[in-house]
Amino acid sequence: MPPRKINLVEAADAKIAKVFDPHIAGDVNDSQAKVAKFGEAFDWHAHDNEDEAFLVLRGRIAIDFRDGPVELGEGDFIVVPR
Repeated sequence: MPPRKINLVEAADAKIAKVFDPHIAGDVNDSQAKVAKFGEAFDWHAHDNEDEAFLVLRGRIAIDFRDGPVELGEGDFIVVPR
């Protein structure tokens, strides 16, 4: 069976109704690729054992770091190290 193709924008529109309710788009080695909708401010937090990656499909987000915020727009990608 060939690998399954997923359109992340369509998956987000079809399967996610609430903000911050991630949907698993697929498994990658020992990790998962998830798609989620953002809406309002999210509590600042850190991950001790894993990096986190963000790819903006539509709209804009700002991620606050100790050194200041980073703004991302459509098509922007960032890896946040643990």
